[in-house]
Amino acid sequence: MATEKQFEANRLNAQKSTGPRTPEGRAAVRLNGVKHGLTAETIVLKGESQADFTNVLDSLEAEHDPVTPTEEALVVQLAMATWRLRRLYHAEAGFYSYKMKDTVDSRKEPKLNDAERMGYVAYLSTGTLDIFNRQEARLERSFYRALHELQRLRKERESNLASVLQAPPEEPVGQVPDLPNNETNDIQPPPDPEIPDPTPEPIKNPDPPAPPAAARPIL
Repeated sequence: MATEKQFEANRLNAQKSTGPRTPEGRAAVRLNGVKHGLTAETIVLKGESQADFTNVLDSLEAEHDPVTPTEEALVVQLAMATWRLRRLYHAEAGFYSYKMKDTVDSRKEPKLNDAERMGYVAYLSTGTLDIFNRQEARLERSFYRALHELQRLRKERESNLASVLQAPPEEPVGQVPDLPNNETNDIQPPPDPEIPDPTPEPIKNPDPPAPPAAARPIL
């Protein structure tokens, strides 16, 4: 049974191992769970190449450069549909090879060349070939549905980014807008308003009245 010191040591070690911390490091390992984990084991069957599937996923990831978890999931869907289409093509080719060999071994098979024998196999196997065709159409729809959704999300993200970059910056209320240097240098401060002198002017005395004329004697 682990002691408390061992529990504490394990806890400290777990804190040190947190995986990639830089954006570049996270981008390098973001689809590792698909390439090497349980998902890859369920996609790549016995007899198929894990390296080939990884190359398909890497090429699609490099082409579309997903930046969100949703875009990453869509890239995985593209890789899975591509891989299963390849498997279907191999299965169809294997079916033709088997049936052509089977007709050669049959005593009732007429003497035919390779092209005629392939046509004869198709004539005898319309039900199986219809299944191949339906599976091919379903996988192609899955591929293009994921592709169109991925393109739509990228276009929407680029449009939102462009609108943010084109929006004029908001200036705080009351702030004087920036002017070029030549215009700023020409600006002069307004003159000080004239303030009237509060001291009242002295009142001037009016001229004194003229003295009255001397009275004339009465004769």
